[in-house]
Amino acid sequence: LLLHIHRAMHAVVDRNPNHGIHFRVLAKCLRLSGGDHMHSGTVVGKLEGDRDSTLGWIDCMRDSFIKEDRSRGIFFDQDFGSMPGMFPVASGGIHVWHMPALVNIFGDNSVLQFGGGTLGHPWGNAAGAAANRVAVEACVEARNAGRELEKESKDILTSAAKHSPELKVAMETWKEIKF
Repeated sequence: LLLHIHRAMHAVVDRNPNHGIHFRVLAKCLRLSGGDHMHSGTVVGKLEGDRDSTLGWIDCMRDSFIKEDRSRGIFFDQDFGSMPGMFPVASGGIHVWHMPALVNIFGDNSVLQFGGGTLGHPWGNAAGAAANRVAVEACVEARNAGRELEKESKDILTSAAKHSPELKVAMETWKEIKF
């Protein structure tokens, strides 16, 4: 049984900088309470969160030991010992054009959840899923070959789309839309 932690309503307690609880603290509490995966923000999608802060709470969600890194909002070393980590979940306004950045930001131990980025494919859900699968595999292969995903994203996806009509149509549909 997996316990998914959704971030709906988090803004009630963490969005206002003058009161409340920081999202990083919520992420730690949910990890300590036994959550398995949790919406963490995307950096590139529509959910709020700058890159460094998001990477900081992703570290708090899944790493056993987190070294102080003030640029990521980690103000002291944190040792979770043998406490299991959580998978960060990226979702909210993401599609195939975001895949290189998502693979670069989240790495392998994550959940990439494409709602509209799959269901919005003009050929239907199966084609949307196929497009996402081809895109993620192309990005992982490129990363493993030492390529810079975010700088070479268009070339990586365009090359993969030569062998996947589903990916080609998804790329034409989303046209590098940013939220």
